[in-house]
Amino acid sequence: MSLSARLWGYIRLVHPGPVLLVLAATAVLAVLAVWPELPAGRLALTLAAMLGGQVAIGALNEWRDRAADAAQQPDKPIPAGLVSPAGALRLMLAGLALMTVAGIALGWAAFTVLLIGTGWGLAYDLWFKRTPLSWLPYLGALPLLPYWAWLAMGRSEPTLLWLYPLGALYVLAVHLAQSLKDVAGDTALEERGLAVILGQRRSELVIWSAAIGSTLLVALGAAVLSERPTPAYVASVVVLALLLGGVLWSRRHAFDAQLFKLLGGCAIVLTAGWVLSVVR
Repeated sequence: MSLSARLWGYIRLVHPGPVLLVLAATAVLAVLAVWPELPAGRLALTLAAMLGGQVAIGALNEWRDRAADAAQQPDKPIPAGLVSPAGALRLMLAGLALMTVAGIALGWAAFTVLLIGTGWGLAYDLWFKRTPLSWLPYLGALPLLPYWAWLAMGRSEPTLLWLYPLGALYVLAVHLAQSLKDVAGDTALEERGLAVILGQRRSELVIWSAAIGSTLLVALGAAVLSERPTPAYVASVVVLALLLGGVLWSRRHAFDAQLFKLLGGCAIVLTAGWVLSVVR
């Protein structure tokens, strides 16, 4: 086996698409936290800490799913022989090491919040993924991201935690969108994740309804909680246009593979709008 093939296997192991999306969101939020200043060293530590946690979560997920993947998706890195199970665990430990070193350098408050978010991700891999509570780790971790980005850049902004009630439905949509492509295989294996319980068509209905509903809630929240809600309004209008366009497109074209990317990009826009509205 060539070195390049093995390297690509390790890259695929950590789910590079979602990881890059999370890193992009982290970068945007971190820059907003300190703008117009931009401490490059602290930003690099912030991205490294998040990268380490995401690598650990992705590697553990593939290790945990190796038996199911051998039956349903044999081209994945572990069943395809590109990465050994032990190699996946070593990569997980390397990710945790990077997260710990960079996270502690950011301060104990930021490191503690990062541990909580990463812990939710690891718990999803080991326990929640195949249960009706598969959405819970997403709800525990994703709304923490803006608050953690502020802490990582040396600031504290508790108002960002309002994304927990306002963004809960959107988090549910993101979880289902990421799970949608695996519904057929998970159903065959008699797993019990939320997307499997709902099925393909009801999952799609919940995704669009939850994402649109949460976008409207963010706009409403900005109207109530902010003295300058315009950025949240603009972000909400942009996201609603993209979501409605996605709904229309999905009625005529297969869209499962692109749905998570659409929701992820919209989440960054919506969160940035909320941040610009509520942070003084």
